[in-house]
Amino acid sequence: MNAAEVFAIVPALILAGGAAVATILAIPRRIGPRILAWVGALAAVAVAGSALANGTGGASPSVARDGASVFFVALIGIVTAVSCVLAAADPRRIARSKDEPALALLSACGAVVVVLAVDLVVLFVGLALLTIPLYVLTSRTAPAGDEGAVRHFLLGTTGFAVALYGIALLYAATGETGYLGLGRATHNPLYLAGLGLTLAGLVSHVATAPGHRWSVVTNVAISGALLRLVAVTSTGEVGLDWQVSLASLAAVALALPGIASIAERRVRRIIGYATIAQLGFVAAATASGALPAAAFALAVYAAQALGLFAVIAILPQREPVLDDLAGLARRRPIVVLALGLLAVGLVGVPPTVGFLAKVYVLEAAVRADLLWLVVVAAGATVASAVGYGRLVLACFAAPRLDAIAPARMRVGTAVAVVIAIAVLAAGFVPGPLLDAAQAVHF
Repeated sequence: MNAAEVFAIVPALILAGGAAVATILAIPRRIGPRILAWVGALAAVAVAGSALANGTGGASPSVARDGASVFFVALIGIVTAVSCVLAAADPRRIARSKDEPALALLSACGAVVVVLAVDLVVLFVGLALLTIPLYVLTSRTAPAGDEGAVRHFLLGTTGFAVALYGIALLYAATGETGYLGLGRATHNPLYLAGLGLTLAGLVSHVATAPGHRWSVVTNVAISGALLRLVAVTSTGEVGLDWQVSLASLAAVALALPGIASIAERRVRRIIGYATIAQLGFVAAATASGALPAAAFALAVYAAQALGLFAVIAILPQREPVLDDLAGLARRRPIVVLALGLLAVGLVGVPPTVGFLAKVYVLEAAVRADLLWLVVVAAGATVASAVGYGRLVLACFAAPRLDAIAPARMRVGTAVAVVIAIAVLAAGFVPGPLLDAAQAVHF
């Protein structure tokens, strides 16, 4: 391992070290899960700072150290830090196992490896490190008797196996594991089949990700890995193959969640559909060849998703439905105001940054002659607006007589409000985020 590789994997080493520290601190009984969650948040903040401090430079055959790696690693660090803060503030999780922060940091470590990988073997290792702790986290947070954890494990391992088969076919077709070797490959049927299986295996982890805040890290990592894979293999006619595949994937991700959210009553499912739809815009930008637009949309997605999960953390029910939101406008008006701003950002109404993200992506789609995808995105946005509107309107309904009032979670409320204000403020002053996205290059 040369010096460039060491500098590139410093964020992953920090997360691995943070997981080790959290595991050691979990041994004494006097140290509770809340303190461990704050330790995880500090480690994640250190990761974001190290990514910005390391910068770019120093080519490596296995891991990247470019503008894209700085952007994605910093985003993963910020998302992990906010998720740990919400875990520390959630009173329903205080009695949980004390190994949850360590597992979250290990999963984030795998996410960093995935976005840094420029070699198929490194991608495979990072994907395993990303998903296995997430399976354990899902089982820990699932209610007793819930089959969601088992379903997530089975679907996730199937997607992992599909990606492994795709990697094996790519190696058989090219004789190399580096991404640059993939970009130089010819039209070998094994090569095209390997690309398709690898794409399907990676995307399946986004489609099957459970609807909780830890899944945001997974979605950011998988999206970053796909952007890098597309960037280095979009040569010749292969670029056309990527465009068709990703445009079709974007259309499905945009249309189906928007329709499904209309009749859904489970709050977590509605938010899950909303996040998949936002990732559909990331796929649309990638299909259009506008990688900075995809990075911009991905950052906006991460912020909005974390804000929505912060609202869920405030609710007393573990699996709330729309009826459980009744009376929230009277009891927690600030939370409902934040939820409304986030919903407006998800729909893409100005002046929120969600509007700028959608305009950025759709403009790129028009330039790429994907007008049909623009029509699908417009229709899906209208459909999804109905689902998001139901989420907000449910807060103004009269509460049931046996309703439990939400706990006064100052930290959770502060996180939701700060993110909602950021979504609104970035719509007026998008310059810093746009500059960061424009610096994304592979």
